[in-house]
Amino acid sequence: MSLQHARGIALASLCAAVLGVGGSAPVAGREPQHDLETPLLFRQLVDCRAIADAAARLACYDERVSELDTATKSKNLVVADRKEIRQVRKGLFGFSLPKIGGLFGGGGDDADDVKRIETTVTSVSTTRSGELRLVFAEGGTWEQIDVRSFVLRPRPGLKAEITKGSFGSYYVSVDGQPGIKMRRVE
Repeated sequence: MSLQHARGIALASLCAAVLGVGGSAPVAGREPQHDLETPLLFRQLVDCRAIADAAARLACYDERVSELDTATKSKNLVVADRKEIRQVRKGLFGFSLPKIGGLFGGGGDDADDVKRIETTVTSVSTTRSGELRLVFAEGGTWEQIDVRSFVLRPRPGLKAEITKGSFGSYYVSVDGQPGIKMRRVE
């Protein structure tokens, strides 16, 4: 499986986790709450806490846990922790990502947003129109969109830093040289 294909699967899985899965009725007597950040099945499990009768509460927990287990086994719901999500964000750095419940940034948690990554150049080439094309260790492929160039041509094995600029721009610095504007293409 290619790294790009794996990232696509990870992105789809994380979107499924944010959007959740449907199919279950809300806990009796409670109005469903529409919260895009928390999947319905998880909210329903948490709602079981409000049931006063211990036997009914346990039955509610058992039913909801079974539904969660089925949903995760069928890949309709994916559970990911913050570290895993940050790793996916880092792997997708440079792409325009949807702002779904803060998963990819924009959800109010700027501290978790990836603003720069450090990587290594694995391949250097030139596009048909003469722009520099770099491939990095995490699998990202970037092309030059700046009129400026590096003083020393990058080569495989050199350290690089990719930094998010303003208005959706990105700057790539190789081997400590001043950064040039590049865009992610793969």
